[in-house]
Amino acid sequence: MLQPGVVVAELGSGGVLLHTGRPSAAYLSPTALGWLRGRPPAVEHHVQHAHCLTQWRAAGLIAPGDEPASPAVHGDLRAEAADCPVLVPHSVLVVAMAATCGFCTQLTADLAANAHSLLRFDASVLLVDTDGTRLLGLPLAEPAQQHLTRLGQRAAHQGTPTGVLLAPNRPARVLTGFDEVSHALVALSGADAQATIIEAPTSCSVNVAAQPVDAVLTIRVNGTTRLGIAVRGREPRQITETATSGILDDGYTPVTLTVECPGTFYLLFRGGELLTRARTPMALQQALDAVLASYASYASPERGRIPLLCGVAVHDGGHAVLFPRTWMSDLVKRARQLEQAGWRLRPEPYTTLQTAPATGTLRLPAAAGSRQGSPTVAAVLTEPPQVGVPPTRTRLLASIVNWIARPATTDATHTLATALQPLPVHTGTWQEALTHLTHHRPTEHDPSSRHIPPGSASNLDG
Repeated sequence: MLQPGVVVAELGSGGVLLHTGRPSAAYLSPTALGWLRGRPPAVEHHVQHAHCLTQWRAAGLIAPGDEPASPAVHGDLRAEAADCPVLVPHSVLVVAMAATCGFCTQLTADLAANAHSLLRFDASVLLVDTDGTRLLGLPLAEPAQQHLTRLGQRAAHQGTPTGVLLAPNRPARVLTGFDEVSHALVALSGADAQATIIEAPTSCSVNVAAQPVDAVLTIRVNGTTRLGIAVRGREPRQITETATSGILDDGYTPVTLTVECPGTFYLLFRGGELLTRARTPMALQQALDAVLASYASYASPERGRIPLLCGVAVHDGGHAVLFPRTWMSDLVKRARQLEQAGWRLRPEPYTTLQTAPATGTLRLPAAAGSRQGSPTVAAVLTEPPQVGVPPTRTRLLASIVNWIARPATTDATHTLATALQPLPVHTGTWQEALTHLTHHRPTEHDPSSRHIPPGSASNLDG
């Protein structure tokens, strides 16, 4: 019944249905967990059972039922593009864009940042939106460009960005979304698309990418994986080049990190997420070292380590708390306040955890050069659902298990689910989390035991 790569991780009476290959998951109530174990639904639950099956199928978590298969999403577009390869003398990527599309805005910013690479393209890139077309790379004959513009306009009906990759004597390929279009651009530039980090933008990414950059430096993580760092300003560029050995690469490299110094602080962003506000070049270099080491660790994971897409604050006393990445920028801006209370935010894009062999408790690997050893995860701070009834503890834990970075292993998913169950979970806003961290005075051994017993869930404001 489950699709390949999907696991059921139990969390007490309920659990989470999670895809280990991509970010897709569903909370399982005790009743729903019973259905997946083969228990037939009670008569009064038939409607709920059918609704759950529909939702799980739509999320790609369980196998399709006997309902008629829906037509291929890209069938019509492929048919329209079938005759186009005879029109092109070389590879052409047609991309349907929209001014209101945040993914398209980031794609436009990446293309502008990679202008030096596009000058060397042995291909054409035709960007099509409602305001007209823009041709990058090799020129195209006017009749071919007009025909491909119409193709791009039709492609926009399937969402933006949508790409159609054409090459002489090859079938047309339809590309969906920022990730696939960016992979095609990397490949067209002659670089290795599979060895290039491409991260989907968020709404905040658009704000960071809005201003032009001076250059995109390509970093080799682990000596092989390509990562793009955009720099604004002469000094941030010099610091970044010195700290990372980054270079201007002939290949297309999407922007993952951005370094700038618009005022008194050196700012390091991952997409639209602020990772650090460094006061000195040395502090910026240390943050860059930590971030690149995190990417390297994620690219070549050590056995027994579990990477999560969440933030972490580490206390001087040797314990840590996890929190949603959506809080990262706001908490970084208040890092001084947290530091005065003994908390330090780690800038790493992945929070890597491991379990203690004797106790099974979650710990962070010791930071390089740290004298603290491996901080113990003492609690999780998170946001409650926006709507609906107050969440149960099991539902909150299911959402936290979904922080695991993909691709994930089945063992890592089960280990994380088991290790989370004894931890206190606090819910609230980032403002309430800040107050909790800066005013709460923990005990020496368990920073949460005085107010919230392990295994409970509570509000941060209470």
